[in-house]
Amino acid sequence: MFTETLKDYEDVVGIACEGKLTKDDMESMHALLHERLASADKPGMVVDLTGFQGYEGLSALREDMQMDTAHRNDFSRIAVVGDSKWMEWGTSLANAVTRAEMRWFDAGEAEAAKEWARQR
Repeated sequence: MFTETLKDYEDVVGIACEGKLTKDDMESMHALLHERLASADKPGMVVDLTGFQGYEGLSALREDMQMDTAHRNDFSRIAVVGDSKWMEWGTSLANAVTRAEMRWFDAGEAEAAKEWARQR
């Protein structure tokens, strides 16, 4: 499942992922991004993966990859927060897909991630 965070900010979108994400979760997240992008021009984004455990099947992973590709030009900066080395490596791989500036932050640096993502 995922939850929207940072709702009080217009210049940054916040998403926290927990457990295993399903294809339905990814489709709901994609709809949320469309809604938030309609009201902001190239906002920053913070993705908190500290509770993320992967995907529930290949269809969820495929949906995530399609979403990443569809929105590769829509964000100014993407901060990824987590506590696992494989997530840090995944951030490096995702950086090749997006045109946004992307940066990894350790779990204890969530506030710094938000501030960094808000800078243009």
